[in-house]
Amino acid sequence: MDHKKKILYIEGNRDGSIGGSYYSMLYLIQGLDKLKYEPHVLFCQENVLLPEFEKVASVHINNFDPFVSSPLKTTEDFIKWPYRFFFGVILKQFKIKKIINEIGPDLVHLNNGQAAMHEWVLACNLNKIKIVIHDRGARPPYSLQTRLFVRFIDALISISDYYNNYVIEANLKIKRLERIYNGLDFNKFDKQISESSIRKMLKDYNIQNARQVVGIIGNIDRWKGQLVVLRAIKELKAVYPDIICLIVGTVLKGAENYKQELDEYISNNGLDKNVIFTGFIKDIPNIISIFDILVHASIEPEPFGRVILEGMAANKPIVATNKGGVPEIVINNETAILVPMNDPGKMADAIKYYLSNKAIAETMAAKGRQRLIKLFSTEKMVQDVEKVYEDIFYGE
Repeated sequence: MDHKKKILYIEGNRDGSIGGSYYSMLYLIQGLDKLKYEPHVLFCQENVLLPEFEKVASVHINNFDPFVSSPLKTTEDFIKWPYRFFFGVILKQFKIKKIINEIGPDLVHLNNGQAAMHEWVLACNLNKIKIVIHDRGARPPYSLQTRLFVRFIDALISISDYYNNYVIEANLKIKRLERIYNGLDFNKFDKQISESSIRKMLKDYNIQNARQVVGIIGNIDRWKGQLVVLRAIKELKAVYPDIICLIVGTVLKGAENYKQELDEYISNNGLDKNVIFTGFIKDIPNIISIFDILVHASIEPEPFGRVILEGMAANKPIVATNKGGVPEIVINNETAILVPMNDPGKMADAIKYYLSNKAIAETMAAKGRQRLIKLFSTEKMVQDVEKVYEDIFYGE
């Protein structure tokens, strides 16, 4: 290579939540070959992970008001589109040009899918900058604008075959399409586990004497399925009256009514002593260490399911829903138990099976850990993304 290539990673989220896309981008940058690449990160707002990003990249904060394109469905949509496009894409070119001049990227890597930040696609093409988009969950219907703009990107990276197939079936005209699984640094994960931290958490949540602890991690939003888990816990309480369910995550903006619905369900069904909302927790390795079982409960197809990797790293038995990218991560009845979406009865049965068969649960958890090491390491994810960069810069 003639010189380090500057890569500008852009996260356009502005709802205040921290999800898997943040961590996936962080792990990618942490593993990036710094002799070849100089990473920069642009956020629209501050977030709790800024200190971690600042250790491995130059961080910039500039709320450029990311544009998101949706299919035009009504007459009003068609009438408003020219104005939205002008102000959301065209007029922003002056502001984006200043950012480009300040950082001088050789490649821009968008972290939020092909329907978002078309202003950056246009800017990169106008300024002859390479551009990659990470598809972390976009799915049809794609707008006509998205169909047009993806023709001008250099590569689209999808995080599962399930979501890759959406792109293929929709016949999006993309120069390069790659499926690259998210990765997890299991060695770093292990080093973060601390017995003193675990003891403190157990004390803080007053669950030192709990015999069964089930946990779900994810932003609190209806599609994440926390209500399904509560319904399963209600069934399980008849057999395990002291069972504890830890619900880890932030209430998303717009999901306040859903949180109230969860609270009412807990109150109406006598689960007040069985369910604990922890809020956002940065220390994932230690909170998962408290779990006896990790549950993934999404009621819509999950693009990938990073939390499942974290459960595998922690050697935990896993119950997960059977759609989206999840079946690519685990092997049903070998490294996890997959259940239908939105089926609390089947979820309760799976949890009960683990609790009644501890040796089998431990064996499946160990096999899950082995599968993580083999297929979902951070090293492999970084190598695959760097291969995309190298091919874009220097040809196949």
